Amino acid sequence: MSPKRFSGVLLPVLLVATGCLPASPGPAPTPAAGGDIVLRLPGGDFGYPSPFTYSRGPGYIRMSLIFDTLIWKDSEGLIPWLATAWESSADGLTWSFTLRGGVRWHDGQPLTASDVVFTFEYLKRQPAPLIRGVEFVQAVRQAGENRVEIVLARPYAPFLVNVAGSVPILPRHIWEKVADPRRFIGPEALIGSGPYRLASYDQASGAYLYEANPDFWLGKPYVRRIELVPVSDALVALEQGAVDATGLPVEGGVPAEVVNRFKENPRFGVLTQPGEWNPAIHFNLTKGPPYSDPNFRRAWAYAIDRDELVRRILQGLGQPGNPGWLAYSNPWRNPNVEQYPFDPAKAGALLDGAGYRDTDGDGIRELPDGRPLEVPLYFESPAFVRVAELVRDRLRAVGIAVAFRPADRNTMDSLTAAGNYEVAIISYGGLGGDPDYLRQVFSSRSPAGGFQRVHGYNNPQFEDLAARQLTVTDEATRRQLVYEMQAIIARDLPVLPLYYPTNYFIYRKGPFDAWYFTAAGVGPGVPTTWNKHAFVTGQLKGLTIRGR
Repeated sequence: MSPKRFSGVLLPVLLVATGCLPASPGPAPTPAAGGDIVLRLPGGDFGYPSPFTYSRGPGYIRMSLIFDTLIWKDSEGLIPWLATAWESSADGLTWSFTLRGGVRWHDGQPLTASDVVFTFEYLKRQPAPLIRGVEFVQAVRQAGENRVEIVLARPYAPFLVNVAGSVPILPRHIWEKVADPRRFIGPEALIGSGPYRLASYDQASGAYLYEANPDFWLGKPYVRRIELVPVSDALVALEQGAVDATGLPVEGGVPAEVVNRFKENPRFGVLTQPGEWNPAIHFNLTKGPPYSDPNFRRAWAYAIDRDELVRRILQGLGQPGNPGWLAYSNPWRNPNVEQYPFDPAKAGALLDGAGYRDTDGDGIRELPDGRPLEVPLYFESPAFVRVAELVRDRLRAVGIAVAFRPADRNTMDSLTAAGNYEVAIISYGGLGGDPDYLRQVFSSRSPAGGFQRVHGYNNPQFEDLAARQLTVTDEATRRQLVYEMQAIIARDLPVLPLYYPTNYFIYRKGPFDAWYFTAAGVGPGVPTTWNKHAFVTGQLKGLTIRGR
């Protein structure tokens, strides 16, 4: 179990509790030059930031400040990081990486090719994948003092993004002694090669404090200190100067006039892009009828007014869910899949045809065995109570009763990962990244687990396409395969996305202005403006630190 507080042994000052955080809202001093910048950002507990103990997407970002990958991303795409160059064999099976010289771990030991080889070998020995895509790595070998070759069992189209750009490299001299990495908690677990070191962490409040690594291989980071502080309302905290930037809550519900207030204030900058996070209705097909009946699921798609959800939940700041699953922001999205416009009459006709009729006139349909058609609906509370209420009301209008099963986030994650539900509203991001995410979530052959994995879905045509798109290096050919996958998902509807909130990021001008939405997200498809590249360089692209 993670301790509630941790203080890094590599720092000269011992920080305990949350004394390093502001006791009351107040503006941070505006530094005169890069290297002295302190950023205060909204906190929130996403786990102990070692490669094996962080939780969910934001936890990956916190971990990535400490640990480096072979390659990374800036505002435009892939850039060199621990590797200065890379190339692939003609058959796509062998990837060669030239490692950067002079890189040292936080404890002063040199980072070598041996560490890279060890990292992949260690990850492959773990019972559950740390990063999806590592399962395609067959062997890793040192091919010179600063050169590593990664051999794949078969070509893997998203290898650079999903593996080389996502796997945190581990110090061999520490982790080779660790039998159970998920129970390894303490200062040594946070020795990386990255630009920041964790100075303190308070699990109860979700506060993190990062200090710049003065010996980072690129030089002293532009931002020297990052404070993730507990706040009750991030937008209020931003206006009062207690934090320097925040995104809008992905769940939505922020009125448009609030966004416009920041847009019209010259003290703030506002970034926006189409969203890729969504709450989606997942049907558990292993539970049998009616959930395994595609017409029952299609009836839900016609019965639920997704445009209404955008209006009432997002205040218009978003887009309705796409039955093809990928978000509108994804360049791989098939624009021609079935969309199921709001049509309660068509929903009713589908239910009638499937044998779910209201025979006793009480407004609720019956199953073929005479039992009322009442569906347990699991969702995270309180985040999705309003969404669940709107879904319930629309389904009740076509004769489907809904019984609420609210739970906290951790309980929901456990229930949905294990498949202990009939129908659930599950929220997650990554729908704007590489389309192999379709295979990871929907394929019955995928080793990927997690709370967003569908249960009981197995379409042979989809399985064939999902396997084929993995090995295709020609983009046009792969795009056609991915388009067909989305058409099948939209037809079968094991999952119905409800909406995608528009991404808004608001920052106070002055302390730090190099914010950007990372191209297709960082790491394993995690969308963020909290990119360590920007914190290190103060730039939108490239590896030059501003002011040097």
